[in-house]
Amino acid sequence: MRNSELTHQPIGVFVAASHRFSPEQFLLDAKMTADAIGAPFSETATRAVLDAYPEGFRDGAVLFRTTDVPGAPLNYRFYERRPTDSIGTAVRAGLLDADHPLISLISSWSSLYGDASTELVDFDAGRGIAKTWVFLGGKRPVGEVLHAPGVPEALLRDEERFRALGLTSVRHVAVDYLSNTANLYFRTSKRITPDVAEGLISLADGNSPTPELLADMMEFTPRDGHTFNVTVRPSDGEVQRVGVYALNLPEDHRPALGDRLTAFFRVSPSRDDEEMSAVAWSFGRGGRDYVKGEHGYSGRVVELMRSWDSPLTASPGPAIPG
Repeated sequence: MRNSELTHQPIGVFVAASHRFSPEQFLLDAKMTADAIGAPFSETATRAVLDAYPEGFRDGAVLFRTTDVPGAPLNYRFYERRPTDSIGTAVRAGLLDADHPLISLISSWSSLYGDASTELVDFDAGRGIAKTWVFLGGKRPVGEVLHAPGVPEALLRDEERFRALGLTSVRHVAVDYLSNTANLYFRTSKRITPDVAEGLISLADGNSPTPELLADMMEFTPRDGHTFNVTVRPSDGEVQRVGVYALNLPEDHRPALGDRLTAFFRVSPSRDDEEMSAVAWSFGRGGRDYVKGEHGYSGRVVELMRSWDSPLTASPGPAIPG
């Protein structure tokens, strides 16, 4: 079915769980969302991605994401449910240079726990492939992850600081091909308090959150811990930024958002059986802070997150227009 034969579902209407992923509908939805937030969009690049990973989008869990920074990319992602060679697929499809220096790092992490791990892929709606993730199959000791074969020595620089802050369990890792950085996604065990937030943000020498922002972080992150991201530069081990995640926000209540993320959540459609919206507060060096928003699109995103034992803010419930 071609674009001219498709019609948009009204914004906020949720399609039943039996809805099958449609590449043509996704192209329309991605362009509509990119236009609404002023993000670049390339139909050519997006079609190339959809053609390279038809099973990943059909059988995986798909979501959109962006930030509150004007002009920031619209990203989209699929979460796999089975072990795949997503990196090899990207290289064979011409989406990724086989000589990219971060391939060896993410390949090492991907093979660390064998078939227990699954690879996930992020894409930039204007440029194509952006990031490869690996779900490590559960909570893994930070020492095992950092001392995996081929991990640059520089990434070990903050291992003791991680431990001192209670960052001992890693669930996901990733590499960003566009920024040449690596990511560690920790499962914390402490609720956010002013002191906890200060310690975590100090990893990136970031600015303290405002009282209003801290109040949102305390309200929307689970009391028994949350997902926490560290973005580090493999070349020298410098932490570039950190992020605190609130996953699966309550259906009728979200933290303070600027106009761009408000538009993103309003316009980006969810064609899933249960809506998933999330935010991450990101703190970078020199006050380079932003808020990231993620919105589930298809493939039972919330169900998959529950199967990973992700720390979710909201309890299960029916989806409503967002």
